[in-house]
Amino acid sequence: MNLTRPLLQRVAIAQLCSTSNKYQNLLNVAFCAREAKKEGCSMLFLPECFGFIGSSAQQTLENAEDIASLSSTDLNSLLENDTRNEWIHNLQDVVINEVNNAKEMNILDNSEVSIIEGIRVIAKSSDLWISGGGIHESNAPPAADSDNARVYNTHIIVNSLGDIVSKYRKIHLFDVSIPSRNIHLKESATTAPGEKLVVCETPVGMLGLSTCYDMRFPEMYRHLVEEGNAEILLMPSAFTIPTGQAHWHTLLRARAIENQCYVIAAAQYGKHNEKRESYGHAIGIDPWGKVLVDAGGIDGSGTQDKVTTPSIVVCDIKKDEIESVRERMPIKVHRLNSPFSW
Repeated sequence: MNLTRPLLQRVAIAQLCSTSNKYQNLLNVAFCAREAKKEGCSMLFLPECFGFIGSSAQQTLENAEDIASLSSTDLNSLLENDTRNEWIHNLQDVVINEVNNAKEMNILDNSEVSIIEGIRVIAKSSDLWISGGGIHESNAPPAADSDNARVYNTHIIVNSLGDIVSKYRKIHLFDVSIPSRNIHLKESATTAPGEKLVVCETPVGMLGLSTCYDMRFPEMYRHLVEEGNAEILLMPSAFTIPTGQAHWHTLLRARAIENQCYVIAAAQYGKHNEKRESYGHAIGIDPWGKVLVDAGGIDGSGTQDKVTTPSIVVCDIKKDEIESVRERMPIKVHRLNSPFSW
């Protein structure tokens, strides 16, 4: 692609409280895109599950989408004056005409709404690149020991024309069994793991794509940086409150410091349904490990900050800052000169 870009790029990091209502979730994304454009941003970063968070595995499977098929839909035909696409025009109204009563619009049935088509329209309408931090992608293979259907948890990058230019399927899945505490969690029962690392060239820099639980595997980011030349590591998430309080800021700052990269982690915050609540703290971190912006969320004592969703925080990506940090502390050179093969 070989995109040219200025030394400084402004980006927006979203904090959402997504639910099982796909239409309302997309309206919230459209609002974030509008605000990002007002702030002079060139890219918007969305959290994991930005388009749908259900209360059961069955709901997730029912609302999964075929990314390959929907990414080839002609946007111009979607945007034609057709009453069947009223929801599409409502998204455009939020972005372009600054409609402010989005929450009062008629709610459509999920079967009438496509997250993929919606995010493509929002990108084109706002002239923004968008990182869609996690979509349930259909057509994933079943597990070896089961015939049950599964999805991929897929992170997409959409350019300002509404084209999907990159796709990463979450590799690390959370499977844990602690019989003594009667804890048995198996994400792989409903989600198939991805198999490829992905770096995507964008106007704001080389993006290393990952999703949520991936952040606990530092070797993954070493590969994204050393083999893919990643400059900005993306870790969109829907973190639980206990793990967020214990590890969120520490893990994200560590990934930034050890890789000398920017880290951007859009986040879910608040109560999505009776079963699920997220930690918040959408965040941007520079290559020195300094927190540039933090949208707030649950604090260390479990108290909720005053946080509004949907919302964005804005920060600047400076290409020369990456180069400066790497020059002042040449970790890559020192690693190459080490007598050990790490």
